[in-house]
Amino acid sequence: MSKITQERFVNRELSWLSFNERVLQEAKDSSNPLIERMRFLGIFSNNLDEFFRVRVASLNRLSKLGKRVTTGLDFQPEETLLEIRDKVIELQNEYQDIFDQLELELREENIFFIDEDHLNEEQRAFAEAYFAKHIRPSLVPIMISTKRSFPELGDDTVYLAVRMVLEEETGTKFKYAIIELPKHISRFVMLPKEGDKSYVMFAEDVIRLKLERIFTIFQASGLEAYTFKITRDAELDIDDDISKSLMEKMSTSLDRRRRGEYVRFVYDEAMPEDMLLYFLKKMDIKDRQELIPGRRYHNKRDLMTFPSLGRKDLCFAPLPPLAHKHLQGKKSIIQEIKKRDILLHYPYQKFSYIVDLLREAAIDPNVRSIRINLYRVASNSQIINALVNAAKNGKKVIVVVELQARFDEENNINVSEVLQDAGVKVIFGVPGLKVHSKLILISRKEKGKTERIAHIGTGNFHEKTARIYGDLSLLTADKRIANECRKLFSFFENNYERGIYRHLLVSPYNNRRKLMAHIQKEIKHAEAGEKAWIVLKINNLVDVGMIQKLYRASAAGVDVKLIIRGVCSLIPGVKGLSENISVTSIVGRYLEHARIFAFCNGGDSKYFISSADWMTRNLDHRIEVTVPIYDIKLQSEITDYLNLQFKDNVKARTIDEKQSNTYLSASRSRGLLNSQLAVYEYYKAKLKKG
Repeated sequence: MSKITQERFVNRELSWLSFNERVLQEAKDSSNPLIERMRFLGIFSNNLDEFFRVRVASLNRLSKLGKRVTTGLDFQPEETLLEIRDKVIELQNEYQDIFDQLELELREENIFFIDEDHLNEEQRAFAEAYFAKHIRPSLVPIMISTKRSFPELGDDTVYLAVRMVLEEETGTKFKYAIIELPKHISRFVMLPKEGDKSYVMFAEDVIRLKLERIFTIFQASGLEAYTFKITRDAELDIDDDISKSLMEKMSTSLDRRRRGEYVRFVYDEAMPEDMLLYFLKKMDIKDRQELIPGRRYHNKRDLMTFPSLGRKDLCFAPLPPLAHKHLQGKKSIIQEIKKRDILLHYPYQKFSYIVDLLREAAIDPNVRSIRINLYRVASNSQIINALVNAAKNGKKVIVVVELQARFDEENNINVSEVLQDAGVKVIFGVPGLKVHSKLILISRKEKGKTERIAHIGTGNFHEKTARIYGDLSLLTADKRIANECRKLFSFFENNYERGIYRHLLVSPYNNRRKLMAHIQKEIKHAEAGEKAWIVLKINNLVDVGMIQKLYRASAAGVDVKLIIRGVCSLIPGVKGLSENISVTSIVGRYLEHARIFAFCNGGDSKYFISSADWMTRNLDHRIEVTVPIYDIKLQSEITDYLNLQFKDNVKARTIDEKQSNTYLSASRSRGLLNSQLAVYEYYKAKLKKG
């Protein structure tokens, strides 16, 4: 890593770990309800699992190519891996301290974690009956033998490493086995209540309780079991066999992923050293960097579904999605969109309007075709049901499915088959480019004229994530936008028809260039002594070119305000480099996911929403769509939203070079403001005004 790199950029991986540390802060924050804090621990664990499967795995591959290879920001992979390991161990220790503290606080609320050694007679009887009915039928212990290769282990699974002590005539011997915790059973076993006291048991402790019964044929004089988990490289290796369809290639590649190289081995630090070495040797794990010592319980991602236990007072108060004032009680969504542009904001407002729009299009006699591109959809998706219904009603339905949406590949293959069986034309993306845009185009013919309704959004067409992801959807009949959406779908259908876009900013064709031009315009205004500002709300800022351009804007005197949820490789507040740039991050009950770009533009402000983060992959290697917001009322609504986010002094943190994640609290004398709650109240008030 060069000195210039260190002075100008934050390591992407370390910045991501800093983001996950903000999630950990939510688990520590006593202003959050107690059970929700446990669930934040689960989110932290789930995030870390994916980080190892993707980012750490990628660095491992880079490190094997030699010392001259660096990351996109010119950091050394091997050096980064060492820093990651140190930081992960630090975070896991903090994680365990928080878990221990939450366990104490749960006890004060008469909620108790209990293990196999502390059960009373009634609890033991219940746990044994639960084991017999729910766990034992699915339990398949695997004996470890020198005669057989070590079994293939999977991600996202809890394993028990078991050692049996056998007393034989020739002396003491050991036998080893592995027990996989069945995925279909709940990780948390609720024991019978005693008065107002609730008891929770980890499922692996129920197995430990009956360990002797599982291995009774060996008549072991001693039994011990320790949990561990592994994480594999999630990279897909898609072969070049032209005789295979993309779906066949993806299916084969997914099978290979299940046998990807280990990138992490997390184990109970109480496991005896000789037993640990035995399993490492059998699993052929030689790199000590892959070892992460932990406590008794692993795979705590399951804490995301920690039960409510009937304690509404220990969970977030419900905030049911609100109606939109222009759609509430209306007979036709399409007719309302024809009257005006509509901006939907989830999870504050109802995502069900999108499903209703497709359902209406499916039966509208004037609708000729429905086009949509899908990146991630829910299982049992209502979106898919609406598209199938449209096809059955004789509509021309064209769906662009991105099979390479990471970790959703298998679901997308299944979705594609359902759509094709219904007569829907399915297009599998664009060769060499992931399709990450969020588009719908409905074409109608009324009174001999063709009209189009378009949707351009920042988030996926996914009913479940729309409950917790903060995203925006623009619904419009504006010909300038709708006609260019039609051009883009023509490109999906015929890759040689790229099209020219004067209104939409489309990656990889003009998105970067036009965004650069907007920044450059602000630089010119600032250099001329005129007012100049840039406001960006994005998930990740990593691209070197865009960061350098923001540095130049800062040097020219442009006021740059950034709200970045996740990775930020830009260093703000450095004199002579970025003194006019400030960065905050908001992490709370909802996942901030919307991308908004705003520019002063000499007083004629420009506003955009986008599917793209400012990362090289999003700007140069994916189909992404950024759409201008032309409606003045919607621009005002976005401004109000951003202002509430900038006023946040409860969930906002300052992003700096030291990755300190300090809460913004300077203005608390004016009262506390949680922007996510304030935004909900904002839309509630707008609805009342009508």
